[in-house]
Amino acid sequence: MDGILQALPIDNGTLQVLLLVVELVLLVATLALLVLNRRETKSRELLMRHFSSVADVITRQEYFVAVIDSIQRSQKTLVGIITGSPPSNEEGEIIRQILNSVAEASKRKVEIRYLLPLAPDRLKMGRLYSKSGARVEFSPSVLISDARYTCVDAKVVLVGIPERSGKNEPTRKGYTMTSESVARLFTRDFEEQWAAPGARTYHDYLRELVGQARASNPSASSELMAGNLGVGNEDVEDALRDLGQAAGTT
Repeated sequence: MDGILQALPIDNGTLQVLLLVVELVLLVATLALLVLNRRETKSRELLMRHFSSVADVITRQEYFVAVIDSIQRSQKTLVGIITGSPPSNEEGEIIRQILNSVAEASKRKVEIRYLLPLAPDRLKMGRLYSKSGARVEFSPSVLISDARYTCVDAKVVLVGIPERSGKNEPTRKGYTMTSESVARLFTRDFEEQWAAPGARTYHDYLRELVGQARASNPSASSELMAGNLGVGNEDVEDALRDLGQAAGTT
């Protein structure tokens, strides 16, 4: 910068004016950033106050009871970003009730969609939700580290919170919010994540993982791959058949 200024035929008066202009531009930019940051902070505070005004804090057990009840009461739509982590032994009954409720809601023509993290250990739960009638996708943009949520009929939102940050951390407490404005925020977030590039359906993701397993170990049986992935053997055989047909057409 100094070399450029020295090369230009500018007297001291003109140089001072230019420097003042630059300082003025920087000052205006700094003030603009401060104003935007202040507005963002205010908006965030307003949003958190709104959440607090409509949210009821519930325990872990109450959260899962609320999830089951909300599915059973759903009439039109149910969307959610969930962990999809394999349940522990004591959670088996809760998961069974959730899956049964999803199946009953699907029979009532409720549109059910779930997004899960793109991770092989989430394939088993994705399969179970899919078999129960939900549309399931695995997305690389989904990071279940802080919260997971379900939005019912664009009116009710249930948010689960882990005790610590981490995708394998179980839900420890939750919030229930009956608010259309809050539901719109979560629904908008869900739709953006659903439309994000790189999402796979259950069958697409299974084919991808089976293809990787077969490439690394050509002698691996379908039973072995099904056991490692936690899915049904028939699903793996279907994936192998699809991969074989795809290879035959290339």
